[in-house]
Amino acid sequence: MSIEFIQANRYKFFTIGAIGTFMGTLDASILNVALPTIADDLNCTVNVVAWVVLAYSLTLVSLLMVFGAWTERKGYAFAYKFGYVLFIVGSLICALSGTIAMLVFGRVVQATGSAMFQAIGTGMVATVFPRRERGKGIGLMVMMVSAGLMAGPPLGGFMLEIWPWPSIFYLNLPIGLVGLILCFRYFKNFPVPKSTKRMRTGGVLALSVGLLTAMVGLSLLSDHPLTDYRIVGSWTVSALAFLVFFVLESKPQRAIIGLDLFRNRQFSTSIAAMLLLFVAISGVLILVPFFLQNVKNLPPRTVGLFLTLLPVTMFVCAPLSGRLSDKIGYRLLTTTGMLTLSIGLWLLLGLEADSSNSYIAGSLVLVGIGSGIFNTPNSSAAMGSAKDTKRAVVSGIISTTRVIGMGLGVALSTALFSYFQAQHSVDVTESAAFVSSYHKVTYISLALVICGTLLCLVRKNRLD
Repeated sequence: MSIEFIQANRYKFFTIGAIGTFMGTLDASILNVALPTIADDLNCTVNVVAWVVLAYSLTLVSLLMVFGAWTERKGYAFAYKFGYVLFIVGSLICALSGTIAMLVFGRVVQATGSAMFQAIGTGMVATVFPRRERGKGIGLMVMMVSAGLMAGPPLGGFMLEIWPWPSIFYLNLPIGLVGLILCFRYFKNFPVPKSTKRMRTGGVLALSVGLLTAMVGLSLLSDHPLTDYRIVGSWTVSALAFLVFFVLESKPQRAIIGLDLFRNRQFSTSIAAMLLLFVAISGVLILVPFFLQNVKNLPPRTVGLFLTLLPVTMFVCAPLSGRLSDKIGYRLLTTTGMLTLSIGLWLLLGLEADSSNSYIAGSLVLVGIGSGIFNTPNSSAAMGSAKDTKRAVVSGIISTTRVIGMGLGVALSTALFSYFQAQHSVDVTESAAFVSSYHKVTYISLALVICGTLLCLVRKNRLD
């Protein structure tokens, strides 16, 4: 199959990837609404039911880069078939779960399939879309991410009013089957990479262990002190695993990613800026719902509507920014996105108990617009800076960076927030202590975004 034929049928291939991306983000966002119901039905505490989410995230982090490298050898057709089958099986296990342990196991299986979608989606789009439309294709994929995040909360609330919680997992079955059927139909003649290079399991295992134990340590940070033996132990194992990985990666005959990729300034600045952005926004946005509910005393339904503003604005801005980046380059758009995000965070610094709803909405809209403008051209710059043979690997790195940034942001912000709250005297009201601690965390997030803005300014504007 020639590259001309693939690009002529790019929207068929894109549809297969888009269904997987939409399904993965929909499942994540719809589950958050159902967690209290699941906890009541399975008779478990909040800390225990949180593992339904945590197990999914840890599995994603440990597999994304590995699957990206694996796809370089097995091809996109195998990857999507593998991903859809596992996601469908995992969804069925979750739907039939009668215990929290079985549900967590189902989520691990689900996440294994979802890791394949997320690892290769950007790389597949960069392959099937011509270079002049790469930003457009990536923008459309980001739009599908936003669509899944948008649809989850209201759809979940509607379904839970009519059916029990397993219905949210049964919903994945017909969607996944459609994606699998299309995959067998359109990907059957997609060329498989001709690689004679054997994939070394030692590097793969070291990378997975390093990422997994690092995230486990981060997940414990909000409930335990930094010196806790579990955190120290997790990070020690992680450091040793990464050391083994870097030793193996320094040998070309054993490398699965190649450290030379990070010597490319365009690629390294793109990844660093993306990491800073996701640490910043996830750190602040994990606290905003508590601010709205506990300080503003808004009902959960209204809080959900406020949080929907972010994916809605990203849904609109991402494809427009992608198309524009194909014409004017990356530097201006990524810098503009970061600056817009900075303004949004600066406005969120002004949140008080008497802040109007329109002020809150405007601040969140600016955060969403900034993120939407930044993400597509930044991902396009990262994809374009690497060799064509490295597209799946780079796609996995991009997805891993996003997940790690979100996890790191949540862990650090909640830990810092708890620390700042503990510093207040007993004479300060709970509401005042919350607002003061929230402001300090937001200042740190704003500083991270300013650093990301500087990284955007030093990048090249175009790759050609």
